[in-house]
Amino acid sequence: MVLYYFIGGAVAVISSLVNVIIVLGVLASLGATLTLPGVAALVLTLGMGVDANILIFERIREELRSGKTIKNATSGAFAKVTSTIVDANVTTLITASILIWLGTGPVKGFGVTLAIGICASIFCALVVTRFLVDFLVHRLGVSKVLGLSLFPEKKLDFFQFRKPAFIGSWLLVIAGVISVVVHHDNIMGIDFTGGDEMTVSFEQRVDTGDLQEAVAALELGEVNPSYQSLLGEDREVLKLQTRFDQSRDVLAALQGAFPEAGLTEDGVSQIGASVSGSIQTNAIWSVIAALGGILLYVAFRFEVGYGIGAVVATVHDVLMTVGIFVLCGQFGIFASGQFTAPMLAAILMIVGYSINDTIVVFDRIREELELNPGSNLRSIINLAISRVFSRSLLTSITTLLAALSLYIFGAGVINDFSFVFIVGIITGTFSSIFIASPVFFWWHKGDRRHVEEHQLTPKRYEWESTSED
Repeated sequence: MVLYYFIGGAVAVISSLVNVIIVLGVLASLGATLTLPGVAALVLTLGMGVDANILIFERIREELRSGKTIKNATSGAFAKVTSTIVDANVTTLITASILIWLGTGPVKGFGVTLAIGICASIFCALVVTRFLVDFLVHRLGVSKVLGLSLFPEKKLDFFQFRKPAFIGSWLLVIAGVISVVVHHDNIMGIDFTGGDEMTVSFEQRVDTGDLQEAVAALELGEVNPSYQSLLGEDREVLKLQTRFDQSRDVLAALQGAFPEAGLTEDGVSQIGASVSGSIQTNAIWSVIAALGGILLYVAFRFEVGYGIGAVVATVHDVLMTVGIFVLCGQFGIFASGQFTAPMLAAILMIVGYSINDTIVVFDRIREELELNPGSNLRSIINLAISRVFSRSLLTSITTLLAALSLYIFGAGVINDFSFVFIVGIITGTFSSIFIASPVFFWWHKGDRRHVEEHQLTPKRYEWESTSED
């Protein structure tokens, strides 16, 4: 952000830091523990916060291109992006609220952290970022807030690729779904099938990556090692999740592999498959309810066609991400293909990212419909996508950098978690252009009058008579 936007990037970084501090502060005041699903929600919060700042800066750039002064450009930009930022975040807040309401365990934890993060993101984008930009422009007299402009606005005909892109992506989705069905018994991790969870004390900490490598080398089967801090005690313990009745064999093997670590059993508990099944069922119903809530909100704020497009794109992204994850796991490349509770949080993260990306495109389509009353629907959609294309690329690149760093430097379940997010970022950006927009176009049979007739408040233009002669 700093390299691309210069001063604006520094503003975005400060705003993001405030965002994280607010979220962690609220979680601390609630006495909550930050688990990996919570980290997933925090990463999504950062992604949405960065996206809001990119929206603001790209809109400022657009206003400057139209010949406005920097002061008028910043005021106009914030006025125009406010509804977009609020709509994108409220749809994700609906998802978070339903996850809190219907979810259990990691699903509920993800929802709570995400809800706090969304409120913090809206505050930071519309208050913190605006205060900093206004202070620079109006108080300090800074005339150049933005830096590079590597993605100039180009009017591209995205719709000429819509059919092959649509068909190709859904064929990949079908291949992924078939893979999930065929390998269903092998892809469910301990969190969903049940197993042992052993608490182990240690004298010397061993990196989880080294533990995973030892487990693979010794062919111990599925083992999930993780460290946890004990509440009220200044020490950590090692948690080993294994298949039923295999925890002591795994511990004995690890004691032999790392004799200097001083690994000692503290206790073993078993994770029941029925509890895991309940988490799985609640997660599925939570996502279905969230999609229904999104459809209703978008239909009310925009129009039914927008809601259908948003839901179809989100379902597409979830199925494609899951399918690619399982396919890669079967071939043993990039990911394990095993579904655990943190993976569930990563998939929920994709729902939030996909909706956020789609709403930004739809909000611009709605705006262009009002500004260009003489253009047909296809031209309007192409124009809207062209004008938000640079924002979509910048947001994707920025969040990809974070996800790639997690993938490169992480280990074990972090690799799977970040891999799912990488795939989700790519599919989310793709679907907002080649899935959501074409579905919206086909729903209205390519006719803009059909859109306006189905809006809650039909548009009337100056030349239209307000009374019958």
